[in-house]
Amino acid sequence: MSRPGLVALVAQLPTRFVQAHRGTWLALAVGMTGILALLIWGAVSLFGWLWGQAQALTEAAPDAARTVIAQVENTVPGAREKLGEFVPVLKPEPPPRDVSGTDIGPVARYPGLARSHWHRDGREITVRYEGRADYAAVLDHYAKGFAAQGYAQSVVSAAPEGEEHDYRKNDDRVRFKVAQLPQGKVKATIVTVLP
Repeated sequence: MSRPGLVALVAQLPTRFVQAHRGTWLALAVGMTGILALLIWGAVSLFGWLWGQAQALTEAAPDAARTVIAQVENTVPGAREKLGEFVPVLKPEPPPRDVSGTDIGPVARYPGLARSHWHRDGREITVRYEGRADYAAVLDHYAKGFAAQGYAQSVVSAAPEGEEHDYRKNDDRVRFKVAQLPQGKVKATIVTVLP
C-alpha cells in the first residue's frame, strides 16, 4: 500500500473541498453564521458592560473628589481655590441665589436651599427650592414642621427618588413634594391656595 506524499495530498484538498456534499456546505454555513452571531452578541454585551462601568465611575467620581477635597480643605485652608485654578471642575460652586417672590407655607424653608421657582396662578402659589442637602433631613424637616403647626399628613406617593405629601389643617391645604437630584441635590416644591 502506497501513501501519497504530502504535496500530492495538499494538491487534492481543493478538489475534495469542492466535491463536498451539499449538507456539508449547509452545516458549515450554519456553523459560521452561529459563530459570527455569538461574536457580535459578545461584543455588544462587552460594550454594554463597559458603558455601565463608565457611567458608575462618572457618577461616583464627583462625590469621591468632593470628599477628598473637603478633607484637604480641612487640613490646608484655601486649597480648593488653588486647585480650582488648575482644574476648573473643582472651583467652588457659587452660592445659590433666590429668584423673586416670597416664601410661603407655615414651615420655614430648609437651610441651604434656594428659591428656584415662584409662580402664582390665581390664588394658587407654587414655590420650588433647590440645593445641596441631605434628602432624608429635608423630608424630616418639613414633616416635623407641618406636624408642629397642627397639620394632618397624608402621603400621596412615595418612591426612593421622591415623595409627595398632602397636609391639611381646617380649610388650609398644602401640597409638598421632595425629590432627590443628582450630585447630592434636593428639590422641594410647596403648592398652596391662598384664602
